[in-house]
Amino acid sequence: MTGVRSAPTAATRADREALLDLLFERAFQYRDEPTFRLASGALSRYYLNCKLVTLDPRGATLIGRLVFERLRGLSLGGVGGLTLGADPIALATAIASEAAGRPIPAFIVRKEPKGHGTGQWIEGPLAEGAPVAVVDDVVTTGGSTEKALDILSKLGHPILKVVALVDRDEGGREALRRRGFELDSLYRLDDFMALWNARHPRTV
Repeated sequence: MTGVRSAPTAATRADREALLDLLFERAFQYRDEPTFRLASGALSRYYLNCKLVTLDPRGATLIGRLVFERLRGLSLGGVGGLTLGADPIALATAIASEAAGRPIPAFIVRKEPKGHGTGQWIEGPLAEGAPVAVVDDVVTTGGSTEKALDILSKLGHPILKVVALVDRDEGGREALRRRGFELDSLYRLDDFMALWNARHPRTV
C-alpha cells in the first residue's frame, strides 16, 4: 500500500519545519486541564483547528508540496477524503502534483450520498475503480478516515496510501492498522508538545 520514497531534500525539510511552525502558531491550543471537546465527545487538553492553516495560501502551498512528496512513486487516479477536513488538503495536493508534472485529480467523499441527481458519494473527476490516496487533517480515533475508506472501498477504489497532517496518538493509527492501512502522518502530537515546552518553559 505504500510507495518508495526517497530521502527528504533540504527543501522538503524546510517546508516541514515551516508548516509545523504555522500549525503551532495558528492551529494548536493547549490547556493544563482537559477543556476541549473533540468530535468523539472526549475532552482533551489539546486542540488543533487545521482549517486555519489548510485554507491559508501559504499553508496550502506547504501542505500540497509535503503531501505530494508522500505520494511520489504511486500510480494514483485521485487524492481526497471525507469532507470537510480533507477537502483543502486534497486540492492543495492536486495543485502541487500539477506543478510537478504528475497531475493527480482531487475528489471529495460526501458524508451522505447526494439527495438528488445521481445520488453519488464522490464529488470530482475520479474515474471508476481508480486507485486513490486518502487524506485527512487530524486523526484522533480514526473515525472520519475510516468512513472515507469504507465508502471508497465499497465503490471499488483500491486505497494505496493514507496520509494525515497530524496524528494525535489517541488510537487512530492502531485502528487503521488493524484494518490493514498504515497511517503516514506529517506530524505527531509530540512535535507540537516539544515546541510548546520550548516556548513555554515551566518555572519551578
